[in-house]
This record gives sequence, structure tokens and C-alpha cells, in this order.
Amino acid sequence: MVDLPPLTNCLIGALLLVIAYRLVRQRYPDIHPFALYHQSSISPIRNSEESAVHRSTLTPFTYPLISGLNIREGHSFRDGDLRDIWNFAKKGKLGVFNKKSDVIEYHDYDTELTSLVQTVASRFSEYVPGISKIGIYLPNSVENVVTSFAAAHYNMAAVLLPLTSDMDELSRYLEMTQPELLIFEAGVLDFTQLSLPESVHDLVIVVPSIQDHLEWKDQLNEKVGSSIGVHTWEDVVSTESPPKTVIELPQEEYNGPAIIVPYTTLLGTVESVAFSHGNIVSAVAAQLRAVSHSVSFKSTDTVVPLDSIQGMYTRIMFLAALTAGTSVVFSGTTSEGFDFDALRTIVPTVVIASPKSILHVLNYTPGLLINLRLKRASGILAAGNLPWPVLNLFPNLRLIYIHDDQPPRQAKRGEDYNNAGSLTSAQLSLLRALLGARVIYALTHPRIAGPICQTHIYDYRNLGPVRVFGPVVPALEAVVKDIENLKGGDRQGHLCLRGLPTADKGWVTTNIVGEWGDDGCFRELS
Repeated sequence: MVDLPPLTNCLIGALLLVIAYRLVRQRYPDIHPFALYHQSSISPIRNSEESAVHRSTLTPFTYPLISGLNIREGHSFRDGDLRDIWNFAKKGKLGVFNKKSDVIEYHDYDTELTSLVQTVASRFSEYVPGISKIGIYLPNSVENVVTSFAAAHYNMAAVLLPLTSDMDELSRYLEMTQPELLIFEAGVLDFTQLSLPESVHDLVIVVPSIQDHLEWKDQLNEKVGSSIGVHTWEDVVSTESPPKTVIELPQEEYNGPAIIVPYTTLLGTVESVAFSHGNIVSAVAAQLRAVSHSVSFKSTDTVVPLDSIQGMYTRIMFLAALTAGTSVVFSGTTSEGFDFDALRTIVPTVVIASPKSILHVLNYTPGLLINLRLKRASGILAAGNLPWPVLNLFPNLRLIYIHDDQPPRQAKRGEDYNNAGSLTSAQLSLLRALLGARVIYALTHPRIAGPICQTHIYDYRNLGPVRVFGPVVPALEAVVKDIENLKGGDRQGHLCLRGLPTADKGWVTTNIVGEWGDDGCFRELS
């Protein structure tokens, strides 16, 4: 036996320990790299002046695009509608975080909210006979959810009015959509500047304190006059004076619009889009199918929408969470804020946010130790694995949904395009490292329910300062067409889409400009 010097023995031992550590700690990537380099199913032929048609690999050519929830009924299947989503939601609960008491107040769908849905629909029909449109101008709240589903159950359209402080803009939204009843929170509307259209016959005000509802009602009566009815939410849901007539649930299939959303175009004009039940359930089903079951919404999840459910993307994600039977908690913060204290109390597993909310996490000043941990986490991400969080802020958080606020478009000559409401691939990679959560980043358009494209949940690649939106969702198919100096044949141009989540028939031409990458992902022009 060879007698080696002690130093040599130590070096050999250290080398063996390093090898053993690497073998024990070796991890395969969360997904095979080949899957990340082929994220779209691409048509073998194309038309002139446009790219080949791109589809999700989940719905390749010869397969139908996803159309609905595929609910079994006897020996057949049907797509379903919003009423079916409400039935699925009964597996979970709806919570509201109370900042004053630091407590989450949970509401049961079956025992509490379902009866409210019928009461609200009956009461609104009593206030405005033959009502067909309900204008909703509410934050994330129980009242918002109940009113929306009351409209969906009883063949009314819910008009989701964007939350804005500009009363002139809101007046244009109301004029465009012509709701017959408007429900809003106390103190948010200035009736000295707001112009109500002639279609509005009744106002319902949601007052935070029960003691103040008569005072608010009297003040509002003075401002709008006797031609418009004024009621509070307490009047609507009061059990002391139930509705005179309880309307029955319609049995026939409803083909009218379920949700109407007004929006302002890039040219400053106001337009509106009407989504049917079919548009919405196809978008919800596509979202549930696009993410594998092992990491998608689960019944054990606590989902927190940080963005307003008045927006169509957040609304679709909220409905997808309900369909999966999760518990959804409203934090009281939307759009601009990221309330760390509230989220630590709620302990979310899934968060739905806007880029402006996420920037509150990214805008931090790292120390030396954090920088070292970030470098290690970046290396783990580059190897295809999700690291432990660098910032241990939300230990249970596993998934973050984000949508782009500023889709890429063709800038006019001499015009700088503002990317303030967007996140680059490098920023998304940093977010994964900081929070140790998977991130799905989506591209949206006002005339399409839900996301157009979204990044793969296992795509951790850092592609630098460019916005990458991933492949198209499995309910849509997409091409890019020639525009000015961009050629569709070179996979560059403006995006056109077709599928069931679109409010318009046939191909929808967007103002979104970008290119298809070699990996089948849609991205902004590099």
C-alpha cells in the first residue's frame, strides 16, 4: 500500500467530496431544452406578404383550437358558459383582506354568494324593468363579483368600466356603452364633472360603512335629481324588504354579449368590445390547458389579483382560478401598488399582477451578499432549474402571472416608443431569482379575451433587454403580415390573430408589431 503524504490525502479527499457533491446535487432541467427551442407548431406553407401560421404545440394543425371547458353531459361534451364557472368556483372561497383588522374575511359561494346573485339580479330588474346592461365601476370586491355573475346568470351584459380618475374619459365610456344601471363605490365619482347618458335609469352606490349609507344616498339624490333612481348596496341585498318578484334562472342558451369593455385606442378615440360567453370560456379553457396540471391553478392555491379585475386579462385569470376551485383573496391594492405587509398576511401561492406592480419588487438596492446570491441563482436558472428565493418575502409564492401594459407597435418616424409598462427578458429572469417563483408573461389586446401569447412556464432563459412574449395560446392561431419596411416573409410585421377568444369573426388585425423568433416565440423587434 502506497503511503501518501498527508497533504496529498487531503487534496484527494477534497476532490472526492466535490465530485460526490456534484453527483448528489445534480439536477436535470425542469424541461428538455429541445422543447424551449420549438415552442410553436408552424404551418409548412404560407401566403404571400405574411409569415406561416403559428399555433401552440398543444393544438397543432389538423387539431381543433380549444373552444371551451369540455364539460361532460351524458355521452357528449359542451363548451360551457359563465354559469358553469360559478359552479366550479363553489369548491373554493372568496376572501377580502381587511387592512384595518389585518384579517381575511372569507365568503362561501354556496351558502352566501349564490343566493346574493339571484337577489341582486331580481332587485336590478325591479329598479330597471327589462334591464340588459349593468355598468360596473368597482374595485376588486365581493360586490363586483356578485354583480358580474348576476348579469351572467340572468342574460344581462356586464359593462366593465376601466378605473380612471378622468371623469371626461369615463363619460365617454358611458356614452359608448349605454348602461341602464351604474354601480360604483362611494366617493370615487365627481358628478359635477361626470356626464351620465340618458340610458342610465338607476345608480347603486356601495358604501363602506352601513351607518353612512343614508347620508350618501341623500347627497347623491341632490346631485342627480329625481329622474334617476338612487339606491345603496344595502338596499339591494336587504333581507328585511326582499324583491317584489324573484326572477327565475333562464333555461335557454344566451347568445348575447356577456361582458362589454370600453377602451381608448392609440389615436385617442373610444371604442368598445363585446365578449360572448363562448369568447370567455374559450380563453379560460386555453389558460388552464396552456400550463401543465402539475403547476397550474390548484384547489389548494391562494390566488391574489394585484391588478383590477375590470381589465380583461385579470378577469380571465380570475375566472380560470375560479374554474380550478382555488380560493381567491382580494388584497385591496390594484394596478400601482405592491402591499408587502398585506401579502405577507395573506400568504399567496399565485399572484396576478401588472408590470407597474412588479417594478416595486425589482426597484431595490442590493447589498454585497444579495449580489452573490443573485449570481448563484442566475447560474441555476441558466441551467434550467428554479432556484431558492434570494429575497425570502413570500415563502409560499410559486407562480406569478403578468401581462404587458404596452404592446410593441410600429413607431412613427421621430417618435420614441414608451416601454414604461413592460418588462424585458432580463427583468423577468431577475424576478424569478429574487422571489424563487415561476413567471408567465403575457401579451394582450383589447379585442381578444385573455392573453394572445405567453411565455412557457419552464422558460427561464435570459435573452437580455428584449421583450419576449412566448408562443400563441392554444385557442388562437397567428401570423405576422407586411407593414411598411417589415416583411411577413422574414417573420416580421404586424400581428394578426384568429380563434374563439376574439370578439370579431375571422382574422383580427392588431397594431402590435414584432417578429417570430427561431424558437417560435413572438417578441419585439430586436
